[in-house]
Amino acid sequence: MGNLKNIEKELEELVSIHENGGGFGDPDAKAEHERKIQLLMHKQIQAVSERNSMMAIANTIIAIVNVGILIYQVFYK
Repeated sequence: MGNLKNIEKELEELVSIHENGGGFGDPDAKAEHERKIQLLMHKQIQAVSERNSMMAIANTIIAIVNVGILIYQVFYK
């Protein structure tokens, strides 16, 4: 979670350069800046996907436990 916040902070800093009217003297500098933004966006998407995967695994485990409890209640009570 902390990593996601760091990525968002870096992304905001890079995007703010465009908002503040920061110019690039070299076309390669602008391209490099855009690549950094794209890389950070990709890392952000990966972090969110990883978090969603962990939540899905936890939900699956909870569902299996619930099914076990249901079976116990139906057949052993």
